[in-house]
Amino acid sequence: MIWFALASLSAILSAAAAITQKKILFRINALEFSFLVSILILAMSSFVPIFVDVMSIPTPVLLFVLGKSILGGTAFLLVMMALQHNQISDALPLLGLTPAVTALAALLLIGESLRDWEWLGIGMMVAGTYILERKPFAPVLQPIREIFLSRNRYYIFGALGLFAISSVADKMLVSGYKIDPLALLFYQHIIYGLLFGALLLVRSSSFGAVMQKSREHFPLILVVAVLTIAYRVAQLEATKIAPVALVLAVKRTSILYASFFGGRLFSDERLPMKLCAGAIIVAAGFFILRNVG
Repeated sequence: MIWFALASLSAILSAAAAITQKKILFRINALEFSFLVSILILAMSSFVPIFVDVMSIPTPVLLFVLGKSILGGTAFLLVMMALQHNQISDALPLLGLTPAVTALAALLLIGESLRDWEWLGIGMMVAGTYILERKPFAPVLQPIREIFLSRNRYYIFGALGLFAISSVADKMLVSGYKIDPLALLFYQHIIYGLLFGALLLVRSSSFGAVMQKSREHFPLILVVAVLTIAYRVAQLEATKIAPVALVLAVKRTSILYASFFGGRLFSDERLPMKLCAGAIIVAAGFFILRNVG
C-alpha cells in the first residue's frame, strides 16, 4: 500500500498548495501569480536535463507538447482566476468535474467508449454540482441559472474544458509517444513561463512592478512552488507502482481537504452543504477513473 500513502500525500500537499494560492490571490492578481510561480518552478526543476534526455524528443512531438502546454497553461490561469473570484469551497468541487469532462472528451476525440459505471459517475457529478449550487429555499432551477449565468463560473468551466483536452493529450504523449513524464513537465513549465510572460506584455504590465510583488510575497510563492513540485513528484512515484486511475482517484480527495480547511480558514458560506456536494463529486470520480488505463 505504499502507492496509496504516496497518492494520499500528493492529495494533502495539493490541498495545501490550493489554500496557499487562495491566500496569495487576495494580494496579487492571477496572471502575475501564475507567471511568478511558473518561473520559480521552472528554476527549481532545472535539474531535470541532468537525469532525463530532454533533447531526444522529435520535433513534431515537441510541437504537440507546445500546443498541449498552451492549453494547460491557459487552464491553470483560469483556475487561478476562479480561485480569486470564488470561494474556495465553490471553485474546487466544481474543478473536481474534470474526470467527467475528460471522459466525454476522450469519447469525442479518440473514440474511447464509456461503461455503465462511468455514466453512473457522470450522473453523480451532475447531482453533486446541483447540490453545490443550490441555495436554501431557492427555486428548483436556481442552480442551473447560477451555473450558466454567473460570470465567475465561466473561469471554472473554461478550465474544465481545457484540462480535459490537455489530459487526453497527456495520455497520448506518455502512453503513445512514450515521453518521460519529467521531460514533459520540464517543457511544460518553459511554455507556461513564456505564455504568462507574453500575456503580461499584452497587458502592458511592468515586469519591474511584477518582480517587486514577487519580493514582497516571495515566501508564500516559494511555498506554493515547493508544494506543487512535491505533490507532482509524489503522484509520479505512486503511478510507478499502481494503476494511474487509482492514483488519480485518491489524489482527488485533495478537493475535500482544501474545501474543508480552506473553507473554515476563509469563512466560506454553506460549508457543510458544499462539503457534501464535494464528497459526491469525489466519489463519482472513483466510478469514472476505475476504468481508465
